[in-house]
Amino acid sequence: MKVHRIILSGPAAHGKRVSGALLRDLLHVLVEGARRAVRLRVEGRSTASGAAPVWVERAAEFEFTGAEAGSTCIVLEARSLAEADPERFNQREFFQEIDPSATGLQLFEDSAEDLLTGQKDSVKFDDGLIDVVENLRSVLRRGIHSVKLDGRRALRVDAEALDGVGRLRREIPRDHQVVVAGKLDQISHSDRAFRLLLEDGSQLQGLVPEDPDLLKALPAFWGNNAVVHGLAKFRPSGRVLRLEATAIEAANGDVRVWAEMPRPLVGSLDAAQLRVPQGARSGINAIVGQWPGEESDEEIRRALERLS
Repeated sequence: MKVHRIILSGPAAHGKRVSGALLRDLLHVLVEGARRAVRLRVEGRSTASGAAPVWVERAAEFEFTGAEAGSTCIVLEARSLAEADPERFNQREFFQEIDPSATGLQLFEDSAEDLLTGQKDSVKFDDGLIDVVENLRSVLRRGIHSVKLDGRRALRVDAEALDGVGRLRREIPRDHQVVVAGKLDQISHSDRAFRLLLEDGSQLQGLVPEDPDLLKALPAFWGNNAVVHGLAKFRPSGRVLRLEATAIEAANGDVRVWAEMPRPLVGSLDAAQLRVPQGARSGINAIVGQWPGEESDEEIRRALERLS
């Protein structure tokens, strides 16, 4: 079992005495964060419809062993991934590289580190994990100024850090439908994952839906050129995080037009950039009271009645 310590600082940090609501909110973030981080590394997505698979629950499991004095220190213990599920985590065939000796909490800490340090090209988080990290605001609202994740690299989470996570989220380009052609050089049927090798040598990680017909046909494409239709999800850098396939077909004829890595159609839209301060002679103030013609109010009224 590996020991993890979460250090809370602020007026509500009373050594070994911890508010039940505060502890509940913190543990909810850690439980959900570990689950989503494990699933992202193995399946390529942190969330999916329906209940989480049993192996995700096992891999993300940890135990609360108490609180230590000083600034409130929450102590947790967790088994490594290999100990939690030897059959799955010793096979080393995952969507992303995983150290089987790590715990689910360590994977969450790794994801949180990339988020909090603004790693725009990271593959260790997606929108589902961003949601979890931003939920630490519920902990801060209970009289806590900062949460320190004392993992491989100590991470201090406070209101300012979470503001940075929000800005990073707004930089993620919108998902959009794409068509990509390449060679399917890797397929993982159990996780419905595949890797597409493009003409320029770049690789694209993809997932297929729980479609029995598509899953049955998928092995026939292994090692062959194919055209994949699907939804591209992006990282804040603009690079593709994953491709969620909706259809796969044999590449017939000249498909070079589809043989490029998908790009965002448009950048992210930050509402703050649309807010332009208005003065006495700008914005709506420049329009009010101005009428380009010489018609009277009565003439305008009659004209509107005729049009209605």
